[in-house]
Amino acid sequence: MDRVLFKENIDINTPYEAWGFGSTEEDMDKLSELVLEGKKFGTASSYDEYVMEDALDALPKIGDYSVILNSQDEAVCVIRTYDVYVRAFGDVPPFHAYAEGEGDRSLQYWREVHETFFMDCLGENKMQFSWESRVVCEKFCVEYIPGKEIADEELLFAEPTMNFAKEIAAYRQEMLDAGSSFDGCFSMKRMPDIQEYVDYCIGWANPRRKADEHGAWGNVLLVIRKSDMKMVGCMQVHNVLTERMKKYTGHVGYSVRPSERRKGYAKKMLAKALDFLSSFGFEEVYVSCLPENEASRKTILANNGEFVETVFVKEDNVTLEKYRIRL
Repeated sequence: MDRVLFKENIDINTPYEAWGFGSTEEDMDKLSELVLEGKKFGTASSYDEYVMEDALDALPKIGDYSVILNSQDEAVCVIRTYDVYVRAFGDVPPFHAYAEGEGDRSLQYWREVHETFFMDCLGENKMQFSWESRVVCEKFCVEYIPGKEIADEELLFAEPTMNFAKEIAAYRQEMLDAGSSFDGCFSMKRMPDIQEYVDYCIGWANPRRKADEHGAWGNVLLVIRKSDMKMVGCMQVHNVLTERMKKYTGHVGYSVRPSERRKGYAKKMLAKALDFLSSFGFEEVYVSCLPENEASRKTILANNGEFVETVFVKEDNVTLEKYRIRL
């Protein structure tokens, strides 16, 4: 396996761990296959177990490499962790459940499967599980698959965390300098304090929070280019809509960093948003664009958008083209 790491231009002395997903041989094979298919790019473990075993120094870290094994202890691929955060079980957001790639990829399915899993894990140490039990949520990308080429321009997707604070700040400044609208960025424009912005996004996606006066839930997703870990885009994906969203703007808003436009990123971003929305059970979603925004229209049409109507948003004095996309 050292030769594999060396082949991928990784220093031969780079530390890594070899392990398999799940607790059974069947799980190891099924979940590793999901990784190879690109459906699984997230995993979770019990933070309280690390505490119980006095092993906090062994927590997953950004930049960690792992060799993923199947049930026969054969190396399936090499992955690299690109984001890690700790949340209470009940606060784990829908996008993490989607990232784990299991079942229908819904939060409900994730909770059902992992509640049992964590109860068993903690029970072995005579610890009680509750929805306040802490969970280590990890996102990873595939660095090597034997016999297969990995695209250099692959996009990674993550919820806002302070792990990406510098990239968020740089993205925000470039958007301001270019006079760009902050479509899909939630409140980034009015929040120069990145910690405030990150906390706001985390709260907005928290499945346990009470509905605000607008009634909406949603998820801000940072779009990171794998080759240099630069934030090239931002998306706002709504799984619950306000009346205004239903009438005008729809389920998805997105923007691409001014210096990174015309590279096909928007098409890939919208495709990921649509796939994520399918985990909520949607059969069709709606998106809108300004009539003069030809690039956005092409992005929507490239994702099988069907023109519905032109609508006028009186309070904003703006006209939008509304499209439907069947999932």
